[in-house]
Amino acid sequence: MTEILPFRGILYDTHRVKGEDVVSPPYDVITPELRDALYAKSPCNIVRIDFGKDLQGDNDSENRYTRAGKYLNDWLSKGVLKETENPAFYLYEAEYTVENEKKVMRGLFGRVGITELCNGIYPHDIQNQRQTG
Repeated sequence: MTEILPFRGILYDTHRVKGEDVVSPPYDVITPELRDALYAKSPCNIVRIDFGKDLQGDNDSENRYTRAGKYLNDWLSKGVLKETENPAFYLYEAEYTVENEKKVMRGLFGRVGITELCNGIYPHDIQNQRQTG
């Protein structure tokens, strides 16, 4: 049986940044223009970690992934991001519009164990292969 457990989250310190300046849509809907706008909104916008820019001269030791790690460590060390003291479940709500109709998606974040295929919650890559293969 799959266990669903609370976890210690990493959250923005809202005394240091405004939520509307640091949030971002999922990476798969971000256009290059939107990414530029999110970069301009705040030097701490999560897009810098989640979907950073490729830069000329990137290589194995300096690229959007290594920069994401540097941003994360920097924001944690400066207190922009903080790990919660106690494990918790996190509620999620997103409002969006499809064909002029307002929709609300709600969810719950928790910690789960990845199990062997067909024994509970599937690892992401295996689930995708199962659906497309």
